[in-house]
Amino acid sequence: MREKLIILLTFLIIFILKINYAYAIEDIDILIKKNLTSIEVNTKIIPSKEFIEDFKSGMGKNIQILIELYRRWSILPDEFIAGIKFQRTFISDPIKEEYIIRNLEGQILKEKRFKNVSDALAWGLKIESVEFQNINNFETGKYYIKVTVESNIKKLPLLFEHFLFFIPKYESKIVKESERFNLP
Repeated sequence: MREKLIILLTFLIIFILKINYAYAIEDIDILIKKNLTSIEVNTKIIPSKEFIEDFKSGMGKNIQILIELYRRWSILPDEFIAGIKFQRTFISDPIKEEYIIRNLEGQILKEKRFKNVSDALAWGLKIESVEFQNINNFETGKYYIKVTVESNIKKLPLLFEHFLFFIPKYESKIVKESERFNLP
């Protein structure tokens, strides 16, 4: 029994040490256009060089992007108004030289295939034309856009997830807020 426990502990230690720190994202660019009845948000995620090299070499990536509109309060916590969540899955096949990007927005799944890694990354790391409608109905005040990007690591088996609770569920998480603007 003791030998089995030692083997299991050795396996767990090797497994923990094998989990590499995979590099993720460096920064987020946010561009906001205010129209008469809506706000349009364009976001571009800037990956690290290691992220690009990992993707080229065949390592899959999973990124969750959350774009939220908040109302700024001076004393109270900021008020959440609306938000949209995207999930982008990057799949790389260096043998076929094919790169697949899956985009899950709500219940809609889109998949695009690319032959060029730079085209795949350009499409996968850019979100265009996210609109928050009916801004004329909002109360007068200061608002801002908050973008959260989370790069997930591969999921641990369920049995290990409970015992290895100290291992993070994501590689990196970056939160960036836009400048404040007045509405309506």
